[in-house]
Amino acid sequence: MCNNMPDTVMVAAPHRRTSRSGFTLIELLVVIAIIAMLIAILLPSLEAARRAAKKSACKAHIKNIATSSRVYEADDPSGWGIPVHPGQYTQDAANPTFIGAYEWGGKSGIGQNDFLGYPAPYGSKYGTPAGFGPPTRPMNNILYTSGFTENRDSDGNWDRNGSLADTLLDLDLYKCPGDDGPPRGGHCQDWIDHNERSSYDHFGNSFAANMFLTGYSNSPQGLGSISPYMRPISRVPTPARTIYYEENIGRWAWAARRDECPISGLEGIDVGPTKSLAGWHGKDWTYNRAFVDAHAETQRIYIEATEDSDGFAEHYRNEELSSYPSWLDGTEGTFDRYQCIIVRGNGWQKDTLPAAIIATGLRSYSGDRPSYEGCVND
Repeated sequence: MCNNMPDTVMVAAPHRRTSRSGFTLIELLVVIAIIAMLIAILLPSLEAARRAAKKSACKAHIKNIATSSRVYEADDPSGWGIPVHPGQYTQDAANPTFIGAYEWGGKSGIGQNDFLGYPAPYGSKYGTPAGFGPPTRPMNNILYTSGFTENRDSDGNWDRNGSLADTLLDLDLYKCPGDDGPPRGGHCQDWIDHNERSSYDHFGNSFAANMFLTGYSNSPQGLGSISPYMRPISRVPTPARTIYYEENIGRWAWAARRDECPISGLEGIDVGPTKSLAGWHGKDWTYNRAFVDAHAETQRIYIEATEDSDGFAEHYRNEELSSYPSWLDGTEGTFDRYQCIIVRGNGWQKDTLPAAIIATGLRSYSGDRPSYEGCVND
C-alpha cells in the first residue's frame, strides 16, 4: 500500500546568540579602580625619575662650568679659575656691591629691582643697565662663542628693548633644570619675597661661585680671599675637596645653624621652624657642587647626631689647623680668629687655608659679612 503523504523535513530551529557591546557598571568601576591603583603606584616612580634626570642634568651643567673655568684659568694672566667681572674693579670702594658670585656668567637677572631706581626689571642689581649684561660676563665668551649684543655703552646709556631681551635669554648651560626658586630661608630676602622666580631669572644664573671673603669691617687692609675667588688655582692646596661652584639654593646652607661661629658669638641663619633646607631635587640639605679639580658631586651637608633640643644641627665642622697663615695685618692668627673661617664638612670645604689669605683690595660694609654680599639678613 503506497503512502502518498509527502516526506516531512525536520529543520532545526536556529540557535539564538546573545552579545554585549559594553561593560556593566561593576566592571567599569573595577577597571577604573585598577587604573587608579596603577597611577598611584607609578606616579611616585615617575616623579622620582624626573627628579633624578633633572639632578643629573644639573650636575652635568655644573661640571661643564668647572671644566670651562679651568680652560679660562689657563689663559688668565693671574691664573684665576673663577672669571672676575670687570665691574669688580670699578665699583665704589666705600660702598661695594660684592660682585662675583653670579656675574662670572649668565644672562641679565631681574633681582633687587630697586638697585638703580628704575622700574622692574631695568633697575636690577644683576641686569644690563647696572653693567652686568651677557656680553660683560666673562665665562660667556667661552661657553657661547657666537657672542651677544651690547645693550649698554661705556657712558652707562642703555637700550630699553635690548635690556629687556637680555633678561629673557635661554642660556641652558647656566640653568639648572630643577631650579624652581628659593628655599624657605637662608638666602637673599629679595629673592624669597619673589619666590616665583628661579635663581636663573633672579640672578641670571642657577649657580654661585665660591666667593668666600674675610676681614674686619672698615679695615684699612680690606678683605682677603680664603677661597678660589681672585686666587690662582695653583694656590688651592686641596682642589679635590674645595668648592668651585654650587647650586645657588645651597649657597648659604652651611650657615644654617644656631651659632655660625660659637667662639665669636656670630649667629647663624635660622631657616624656620622645620629647621630644614630643601634642595631642588627633593632632598633636604642636598645639593650639586663642582670642585676645583673639575669633578662634581651631589652632597648632603648635614652632620648627623648634632641636633640640639630646638632642632638646630651642624653643617660644617670647626677645625683647628696646626699652623696659621699671617693675617692681613701681618700678625699671627689665633684659634678664635681662624675658627670662624675654617668651613669644612664631609668631603668639602669652602676655605683654602692654610694657604695664605689673598688681599683683594675690596672693602666690606660696616657691620656686614662680606661673603653675604649684603644679601642675607643677619
